[in-house]
Amino acid sequence: MLIRGGRVVTAGGERDADVLVDGEKIVEVGPGVRGDGQVLDASGLLVLPGIVDPHTHLLLDTGTARTADDFSSGSASAAAGGVTTYLDFAPQLPGQTFGSALQARRQLIDGQSHVDYGIHLNITHLPADWERDLDALVDAGVTSAKIYTTYRDTIFYADDWTWYRLMQRSGRVGLLVQVHAENDAIVEGMARLLIDEGKRSLRYHAMARPAVAEAEAVARGLLFSRITGSPVYFVHLSTPTAVDLISEARERGVRAIAETCPHYLVLDDSRYGQRDAARYVMTPPLRDAGSQAQLWERLQRGEIQTIGSDHCGFSLAERAGIDDFTKVSPGIPGVETSLLLLYSFGVQTNRLSLPDIVRLLSTNPARIFGFWPRKGDLAPGFDADIVLFDPRPQRVLTAAELHSRAGFSPYEGLSLTGRVKTTILRGRIVYQDGDVVGKPDFGRFQHCRPFDPTVAWL
Repeated sequence: MLIRGGRVVTAGGERDADVLVDGEKIVEVGPGVRGDGQVLDASGLLVLPGIVDPHTHLLLDTGTARTADDFSSGSASAAAGGVTTYLDFAPQLPGQTFGSALQARRQLIDGQSHVDYGIHLNITHLPADWERDLDALVDAGVTSAKIYTTYRDTIFYADDWTWYRLMQRSGRVGLLVQVHAENDAIVEGMARLLIDEGKRSLRYHAMARPAVAEAEAVARGLLFSRITGSPVYFVHLSTPTAVDLISEARERGVRAIAETCPHYLVLDDSRYGQRDAARYVMTPPLRDAGSQAQLWERLQRGEIQTIGSDHCGFSLAERAGIDDFTKVSPGIPGVETSLLLLYSFGVQTNRLSLPDIVRLLSTNPARIFGFWPRKGDLAPGFDADIVLFDPRPQRVLTAAELHSRAGFSPYEGLSLTGRVKTTILRGRIVYQDGDVVGKPDFGRFQHCRPFDPTVAWL
C-alpha cells in the first residue's frame, strides 16, 4: 500500500510526504516514495498516526445498568473516529484475583473488536499472594491499573489502604496506577445536603460533585506517589486546580500524569439547566465556563499530557423521564468524536497545532501505556495504523452519522470542521467514507510494555 500526496503529521512536525506500507508495517515515509500494490490518493488530506484512546468503557455492566455498546459496536465507532487502539478496563469482582479478572475480560473482547486494544485492570482489593499476582499481570501485558476513590459500596471502589499498598509495589514492577479522583466523603456529603434541601434534579448534578472533591483526591494520590516513588496517572481531570497540583508536583520530581477529556473542553455546566440535561451526565461533571477556559490554557502550556474519550455508551432511553442525579448511571459516548473535537475546537481556533493533537491523542498515550515503538507514530517499523483526515468539510454534528449504539451524542448540534475519511489498522482499511469495512475480529490484544518514565517523556 502506498499513501501518496498527503500532509504527514506526527508529534515532531508536519511535512508533505508519502507513506509506504508493507504488510502490517510502515517501511518508508518521505517525498517521492515508490511502491507496488494499492495506491491511496491523499491529496488535500492530513495523514495522521492512528488515535490511541487511553480511556474507554466500551462494555460496562455496573450491576444495575449496562451500556448499549459492546466491544463490536464500540470498536466500530472507534474505527470511524480514527481510533486504531483503545484501552478498556477489566473490573476485579469480589473474590477474583488479578489474573482471573483479566481472563474474564479477555473472554468478552477477544474476537469481538474491529481495532486493536489493551487492557487496564480496575483493582478493588488485594487478594492473598497479590504481589505474585501483580508480577504475573505485568508479564501478561497489562501494565496499568485503575483505582476508584469514589462509588463506595459498588464493584468499583478501593479504599486508601488498598491504593497505598498497591503503590508501594507498582512502580518496582512496571505498573502505572491510574486514579479516578473524587473524595467520596465530600461527594456523599454534598449529595445528602442537596437531597435534604429537595434538590435532586439533574440541574444539581455538578453541584453534587464539587471541584474540591477532585482536587483533594489528586493531592492524596500525589502524596502516595511522592512517598512510594511509584508513578501515578489521573484520569478525566475536569478542574484547573487539579492540573495545577500535578504540575507543581512534577516540578518537584513526582512522576504524575494528567489526562482530560473532550467534554470538559467543549461543554460546560450550563447544560445541566437544559431540558435535555440527561445527555450530559458523566463523572466528574462538566464545570463552569471559566474553569473550561483555564483548562484550555493548561492544555496549551503542555501541563496535560493525554486526552481520552472516557467513552461509556449508555442508552439515552435508559434515562428517559429520570430527573434525579442519584438515579442516572453516569457516562457518555465519545470514542468516535475526539479527533473531530480537538481539530475543530483546538486547531481551528489556533489553541493547538496539528502536532499537538497527535501528541495528545496518539503519541503520548502510546508511550505512556507501553505501545511504543509499535504505535503512535508514522515511521519505519511502526504498525501501519494510519488515519486519512479531510480538514475541509464543515457540518453540524448529528447522532445519525455516528456508530455507537448509544443512539445519541452529547456533542450533537456543535459545528465541526473535518472528517475522518479512512482508517487503516496494521495495513488494512477498516473504515472508509462513512462505512466500517473491517471485520469485527481483526483487532488484536496488544501486550503493553512495563511502564517506563523515560519512554513516557516524564
